[in-house]
Amino acid sequence: MPKLRLTHAAVERLRLPSKGQVDHFDSHLPAFGLRASYLGAKAYFVMTRVDGRLVRITIGRHPALSLADAREKARQLILHAKAGQDPRQIEAEARRKKEHKRRTTFGGAVALFMERYVERNLRPNTAREYRRTLQGPDTRDWQDRPLSSLMKAEVLEVLHRIEGRGSPAAANRALAYLSKFFNWCLEQDLLTVSPASRVRPLSATRSRDRVLQPDELVWIWWALSEWPSQFGSLFKLLLLTGQRRSEVAGMRWDELRSFGTEEAIWSLPASRTKNGQPHLVPLAEASQNIIASLPREGPFVFTTRGTTGLSGFSKAKTELDQRVNALRAGAALPSLPPWTLHDLRRTMVTLMNEQLGIAPHVVEAVVNHVSGSAKRGVAGVYNRALYLRERRDALCAWSRWVTRHDRQRPEAAAGPAPA
Repeated sequence: MPKLRLTHAAVERLRLPSKGQVDHFDSHLPAFGLRASYLGAKAYFVMTRVDGRLVRITIGRHPALSLADAREKARQLILHAKAGQDPRQIEAEARRKKEHKRRTTFGGAVALFMERYVERNLRPNTAREYRRTLQGPDTRDWQDRPLSSLMKAEVLEVLHRIEGRGSPAAANRALAYLSKFFNWCLEQDLLTVSPASRVRPLSATRSRDRVLQPDELVWIWWALSEWPSQFGSLFKLLLLTGQRRSEVAGMRWDELRSFGTEEAIWSLPASRTKNGQPHLVPLAEASQNIIASLPREGPFVFTTRGTTGLSGFSKAKTELDQRVNALRAGAALPSLPPWTLHDLRRTMVTLMNEQLGIAPHVVEAVVNHVSGSAKRGVAGVYNRALYLRERRDALCAWSRWVTRHDRQRPEAAAGPAPA
């Protein structure tokens, strides 16, 4: 059998046999070698005697296992054999311990959960949230802990830490993700008791039913118009289009069709919508003007680095609140009651119907609320363009309604909205 000094370069250059497999023994450590197969595989092995019989033990494949690590592993196995131990049993025990750790530590169980449940069943954005909770800074100290050692008090400590950062809603979401994970572990017989059992949300989730009043919208729009930033433009588009924050923030230039014309369309692929359905958003003139005013610095319409969409919405929303309330203070008016960016979407849905008389089924189509059989098969493809003309008319009417006081000071425009 051929011998050569195994080096990384030699292993890389090694020619594969035209058929079968060939063993190449290391001239530096004779019992150590590399088996090359005509199928393209290269695997390190060691030959040693166990109970008087010569046995081959496969160590690992190249390049997943480095030459240096493989040679060191071969030395250890030879020493075990010389000490009268069976290297095969030692390897089997090491694999068993590794698998046991993979399944019974928090980090190992999380990896299984992500692989077998989250990645197979949940959308990428949801998977990202699970990863942030289960593999992020808040649970970093748990990763090498035995799963069964985690206590309810530690779960509560993590939740209080998140809430202490001013994120009660994030703490509630983290509890939901942790509870789902621990319940999955129970189903897989990795746990007998969930440390999240009977843990209640730290704060009640407020009902999200805030609809901004027409006079409130005037002040918000005015503040946005005086805020020369990408966030000001993005928040305007949230109101004018009624689409979700992540969808608008991730808008790409190649998603825009017939831009600059009356038939302009923003075409959202299924991978970027919450319900997994492609969605067409007609763009009114005001929306197009906002987009056209932005510099084209990469694939994303809204970006600070050119390669990713915008982030940092909480800070930007706080700045917007300060701008709105400063304007109102100048008119001797109190601050606006608390509201969220998602309230812009809800407000558009409500006021399209109440102020503009737009039919509910058209409004639902505008915001991509399609359910039941309309999501599936040929019907799903058809519904992508369902009521497209009506949607364009609705969004153009809404855009004119929102911007009707564009050139007026808020205090002059804050009276009752026209029916």
